[in-house]
Amino acid sequence: MGANRRARPDDGPQHGVLPAGILTDEDIVAYARHYDLIVPFDPENAKYASYELHASANAQILIYHGEVTAHAPLPPVNGELIIAPGATVRIDTAESIRLPDNVMANIIGLGQLYACGVTVANTYVDPGSRGPIYLALTNLGRRTVRIPVGEPIGRAQFHLLGRPVRTAHPGPVFRRSIQLRVNGEDSAPTDSRPVPLIDASAATRLAARQESLDHRLTVVKLALYAMAGAWLGLLWAIAPTSGNTMLRFINGDGVPDILKLILGLTVPTLITLCFRDVRNSLSQVSRRRSTST
Repeated sequence: MGANRRARPDDGPQHGVLPAGILTDEDIVAYARHYDLIVPFDPENAKYASYELHASANAQILIYHGEVTAHAPLPPVNGELIIAPGATVRIDTAESIRLPDNVMANIIGLGQLYACGVTVANTYVDPGSRGPIYLALTNLGRRTVRIPVGEPIGRAQFHLLGRPVRTAHPGPVFRRSIQLRVNGEDSAPTDSRPVPLIDASAATRLAARQESLDHRLTVVKLALYAMAGAWLGLLWAIAPTSGNTMLRFINGDGVPDILKLILGLTVPTLITLCFRDVRNSLSQVSRRRSTST
């Protein structure tokens, strides 16, 4: 096994280690184009600081035989992978990952799956790994969950290391196998009543509607900020002439009306941008528009 590993010579600590960190969406696109980081690759799936992974038709279900466990094929039914209550399913992603020796990845499940009562075993991919990856999903709820093939099920976060690892992963052929034992008897079910179905795609649509509502509320909040700023600016612009020298200076007496109106609308806008909530709201609206386009 050791002969199949790619190892660097032991030449002591290296100087000039490069900065490490999580790859952003632009970094992921660049690495995918230069190093075939993800195959197949779609730039639209690179979002924020991760890459969206999708369910393939290749899935297996965990089964028990006495004190040992095994995996049986779980073929899709009408294009959907069906996860019964209490079942644990291994789903291969439609994407394969090819990591350089200075990049590792963390794979996490999508929040929509947790909303359906499905927990995802987060995993990692070692530097140098090549080939497909999989996610282990367990249905902890009392409802059967259907996941359409091709739907998003996870995200990959890529971590750029300061330098290549001493020993890179040799590949899936040398993946180790751990022998475990389980109780040889099944626990008696506490409730035998039939359970309803929940569709993961319906939960995804519900999450999308919630996101759309949040976006609209953010737009309304920005509009209220703009109206408040414009109202204060107009009050300043139409303020009557004062007999006090200082008030005349503050009121801008002597400034042309058109310039006074422009200042009355511009200055409050610039002042509102000093508030973090306004900047965050503008950033959310901008990101949603860039994502939708």
